[in-house]
Amino acid sequence: MCTLSLATTSMATDDDDSSSIATAPPSYDTAISANPIQCNQSSVFPFRRMKQKRAAVLSRIRDIVLAPNFIPSSVAPDLNACAAALPAAELSDILTKLNIEGHTALYWAIVNDRPQALWAFCKLISSFPPVCVSDMRMACMITSDNAMFMSLNLGGQSEIRRVRRILDCPPDKIEVQICDEPTNQFNVVLQIRMFQKRLRISTSTNHLYYEFVAGGRIWWLRFLVRTAISPRIIHAELGLSQHSYPARPNAALLIKAHSRTPGPATPPEALKIPLSLTDTKFLALGPWRSTKGIDLALPPDMTWCMSNDLGDWVMHK
Repeated sequence: MCTLSLATTSMATDDDDSSSIATAPPSYDTAISANPIQCNQSSVFPFRRMKQKRAAVLSRIRDIVLAPNFIPSSVAPDLNACAAALPAAELSDILTKLNIEGHTALYWAIVNDRPQALWAFCKLISSFPPVCVSDMRMACMITSDNAMFMSLNLGGQSEIRRVRRILDCPPDKIEVQICDEPTNQFNVVLQIRMFQKRLRISTSTNHLYYEFVAGGRIWWLRFLVRTAISPRIIHAELGLSQHSYPARPNAALLIKAHSRTPGPATPPEALKIPLSLTDTKFLALGPWRSTKGIDLALPPDMTWCMSNDLGDWVMHK
């Protein structure tokens, strides 16, 4: 296992894959009962009654995530009433569409800090379409909530999870530590087990890719082996993910081995890798994809990522 600490100071410039979602069981006080969803029963057209039910359910969900007098214990009975009014597929569809002020109900549950509602919604959703996942990622970015980002498995780490299962390797840990909010400085600590073995077994990609939320942005950190150049050279890259504002980071990547071989061959306590734009022609770091999912044409003074070689430094396990 290796522990990595990433310290980054960032400043906004003047320009201003569907992941698996973890569902934690919420706890409620079910003593409260909600009024059932009502619709006009006089209509002879079933599709019109269904439309009325959908509108009533959406109104109930909107109140759960936006009403100022939010009562956590009322979430379960309200959603029970919604589930009784609509088929499961219809309710799942309502929860994952951008139908509340241009966002999903899950977005507003994150932004308004209503985790009881968020986890209850997740249990009612059969599948999370890409637009819904993107909306939740944006909510975590706006609130700088890396813990929620990780709990929902919103990072693009499908290849990491696949290789980890093959090796029976415990999950990685990513923790964001706020150091100085006025200067937007923070540390990111990553604990990565079986680092080299996993990196070299990922034959389809030859990289380990991580995302985290810090400073109001989604960042990505990638380790890769450039087999065409040298099978021993490990490369590190740092960049911004979709929807993030540009930044002028000044970062240092510190890598410390979990175990060291005693004797003269003992590696250094830590390997310090600078990741900076100071000595380059670039002035700012931009997100690697646009909000429409296509590559942006960056201005001449911006770049996609900062990178450096780790060399063949031994990281053991």
